[in-house]
Amino acid sequence: MFISATAIMLYKFLGGHMMYDNETLRAVNQTWKNFKTKTGSSQAKAAKAMGMNQSSVSQYLRGEIPLNTDFLTKFSKLTGTELIDAGANAILGAQQICVRYTLSGKELKETVALIPSPVPLEHCYAVVVDYCDFAMQQGTLILVDPTATIKEFDPVIFVSDLKRLVYGFMSFSEGEWEVLEPHYKGGNRYPVKNTDAVHRAGGTFVPEKVGKTFRH
Repeated sequence: MFISATAIMLYKFLGGHMMYDNETLRAVNQTWKNFKTKTGSSQAKAAKAMGMNQSSVSQYLRGEIPLNTDFLTKFSKLTGTELIDAGANAILGAQQICVRYTLSGKELKETVALIPSPVPLEHCYAVVVDYCDFAMQQGTLILVDPTATIKEFDPVIFVSDLKRLVYGFMSFSEGEWEVLEPHYKGGNRYPVKNTDAVHRAGGTFVPEKVGKTFRH
């Protein structure tokens, strides 16, 4: 299963705040434009009403500070809109998934992503690709189901004693199971036992990134 990130928001709960994508930023700016035209308000007045400084409001509107739940709550109250609820409801089939590990093994506080999925994700977790010299794009979420049956050739995540996780494919050779990790130098082999923490990787989710537009 491969899930595209086109026009989809990725929510991350970091320190109690959710982060939103460019679709939400465009909605905020359109709402601000309409509100300013209707009320004659200024950024300075809006900032004072929200208990913020004008510089911060300006940076939020330009996207220099990532949007979060705290700002959107204040902004929605000021403008009389429901941007948070409207944004969440626009994601058809969206489900929460726990982001449990980084692929490199670096420490990661438990986070939650909201992603679209045609299948239930209650037993699944995600691993985030956090370095750039990997086959998958940095920031990609690998979706993992620890309850799924694992067969030969299946893609898996091996939670080993190494300082990092291993993403590879199951192989059965000469009566033994191995995880084959693809590598540009030929790959690595890791013997595994039935009791090892080897979980099936069911797909990936690539969050939308900020950048220039090639084509509409």
